[in-house]
Amino acid sequence: MEISRRDFVKSAGGVAGGLVLLPSILDGDLKAFAKPGQAKPIVWERVLYQSCKVCDNTCGMLAYVTDGRIKWIEGNPADALGGEGKVCVKGASAMRTLYDPDRLKAPLKRTNPRKGKDEDPGWVKISWGEAFSTIGEKFNEAIANYGPESVLLLNRPKEPDTRLQKAIGTPNQVCHVDTCYFNHEVAWMALVSGSGRSWTLDLENAKYILAFGWDQPGKSKQSHLQGFLKAKDRGAKVVVFDPRFSLTANMADEWIPIKPGTDLAVVLAMINVIISEGLYDRDYVDKYTSGLDKLTEHVKQYTPEWAAQLSDVPASDIVRIAREFATTKPAMIPTHKRDAGGPIYANSFGLAQAEIIMCALVGTIERPGGFFMSRKPKTRSMDAFAPVEYPEMKETRRVDGQHLFPLANKKRKGAFAHLAQGILSGEPYRVKVGLAKQYDVLTFPNPDTIVEALKTLDFFVVVDILPNQLCQLADIVLPDTHFLERDGIEIRNYHAMWPQILLRQSVGVLWEEKGWSSIVNGILEAMGKPEFAVDWKGLEEVRLQDAGTSMEYLRANNGIWEDRKEPTGWTEFKTPSKKIEFYSTVLEEEGHEPVPTWHERLTEPTAEYPYHILTNHLPWRRMGKNSNDPILVELQPENFLHMHPDTAAKLGVKEGEHVIVESPTGKSLKIRAHLTWGIRRDCVMTEHSYGYWSRELHVAYGKGTNDGELLPERRIEDTLKTYAYNPAMGSSILDVCVNLRKA
Repeated sequence: MEISRRDFVKSAGGVAGGLVLLPSILDGDLKAFAKPGQAKPIVWERVLYQSCKVCDNTCGMLAYVTDGRIKWIEGNPADALGGEGKVCVKGASAMRTLYDPDRLKAPLKRTNPRKGKDEDPGWVKISWGEAFSTIGEKFNEAIANYGPESVLLLNRPKEPDTRLQKAIGTPNQVCHVDTCYFNHEVAWMALVSGSGRSWTLDLENAKYILAFGWDQPGKSKQSHLQGFLKAKDRGAKVVVFDPRFSLTANMADEWIPIKPGTDLAVVLAMINVIISEGLYDRDYVDKYTSGLDKLTEHVKQYTPEWAAQLSDVPASDIVRIAREFATTKPAMIPTHKRDAGGPIYANSFGLAQAEIIMCALVGTIERPGGFFMSRKPKTRSMDAFAPVEYPEMKETRRVDGQHLFPLANKKRKGAFAHLAQGILSGEPYRVKVGLAKQYDVLTFPNPDTIVEALKTLDFFVVVDILPNQLCQLADIVLPDTHFLERDGIEIRNYHAMWPQILLRQSVGVLWEEKGWSSIVNGILEAMGKPEFAVDWKGLEEVRLQDAGTSMEYLRANNGIWEDRKEPTGWTEFKTPSKKIEFYSTVLEEEGHEPVPTWHERLTEPTAEYPYHILTNHLPWRRMGKNSNDPILVELQPENFLHMHPDTAAKLGVKEGEHVIVESPTGKSLKIRAHLTWGIRRDCVMTEHSYGYWSRELHVAYGKGTNDGELLPERRIEDTLKTYAYNPAMGSSILDVCVNLRKA
């Protein structure tokens, strides 16, 4: 059987409408499918209900088992909020990751004291008892000598993680959001919700979709993809502003190749047009917003002609699109993570603010065709189920400096871009021990710096599924379970239009792994803190009771419980005024600009570094989670440098030839060129999730280059200079220019 790359991605629901844009260099069949012999009919022993955790979209899925192994995965048709019976190419890859021969199978202990890229850790297998005992001893020793703040936790602030952090009493629970979506989180918290951002987009009912760097249909994010395709089928107009011709731009009615980092100027000018021409939804704005008078006066300075000079977008297009957006209802500006309003440029937080304001002006926040806050079942919290008195956190300063940004610090999520500086400088104190759960050094900008920083720790633990780069720096590695090995429930957060709970049925634990919640309990008990351990299964049972359902109901009803009803829009919002605040009193109180205000990027092209660098996530890759999948690696074994043919001609570069890319980090990468008309001449783009150097990843090792080498980490003192307009402490991850030369 022969299957081409294009056919494989289409069949796996990889991207919008089956559209595949692959460099011509990659034409051809996949060797993984070129196996002789006739396929035999399969008799399934059982079918398991699961919810996919390759990404956070939590699509319901069915896993088919024969000979004790999962041999097929497809979407659960009963899940109307996730994949709607479909599973993307990333979700389909889960069974290959589950059975990856490189998986971590038992706890490991380092025997080589030297750490680094070229060092063999000298792993020896140990028992869980020895692993927990060693971790407890090392953590307690650090706490006794240097205080709880000497413990660093690299993990997301989910319930088990937060239980561990609060029980220890460290302020240093740090995750990646400053390089991902934190601008949106803090903007929504300040202007709308009082808590976090909306993860529920009613795309299917939108009549006008205006996107700024948003490309989720091109990332096979099913809740976005399905809603987007339905909107298109129903005649919605789609306009995409993006420096490159993304997959979503290819599906759009209009693609506008905007200059990187100038999206804010365009949106400010559009707000000016909508207000000055009286095109906003007066009833909605009068009832549910505040600060229109101050916003009106503020945006008068931002004319379409002014924005056109900055953005390379004609003023007439800015005016026309603003009018279309305001008069074609419902209209929305979808956002997710690393779009233009994410922490991409120094001015991106202002764009996140302005995008919320645009949607509020046309009345689509907490309304059909716009954004909703997630509707979840009312269930008790972890602390209500297992109440305990946490130790007082005496040291609240953080090693990543986030305590200097009080609004961002309310979410306690952290700043990867500033972490290495804090560890290496020893300011405000020394970090001595650490634990990381399912992160990698390749997640960090300029990753060599965080490698050097983590090498200074006296003791470091990594919890993961595969032996990635971060594992190579660990003293102890603990094997986590794959989501297909886990029983339990999943309460929907993404695209939660109504409350929904999904069932998880395990195929069985394959080796000696333990789930993360069990690992947390083991560490707490080894530290002499058994009172903080939680009966996690008991908590799930209580939550099912709170929702009025049970495991028996889930098993008998396609693996899903839901209170299916269309959401009733909020009439009060979680701000001091109880309205959506165009002029944010929350931002003002913390010393930030209360209305979105134009600021330049940190960097602009120079003679030395004349090109903007862009990055992209391929639709079939979920960063490191499936990077060792032989089929997905074969789809595109290396990343490319996408450039305009005119740029290539200027450099004397032809399709497939190597280019040297240099950045102010002092690093250079050698990448093969792919020529495309779908990118601005002053930009180049390369794909993320390549450049793996762990030799224990036998498929991913040595393929491609890591784009993070070109992206600078940030110094806290420099980010403080942007405090007024960067309250989320965003990393400005792509606020950098590069130089190119033919290899």
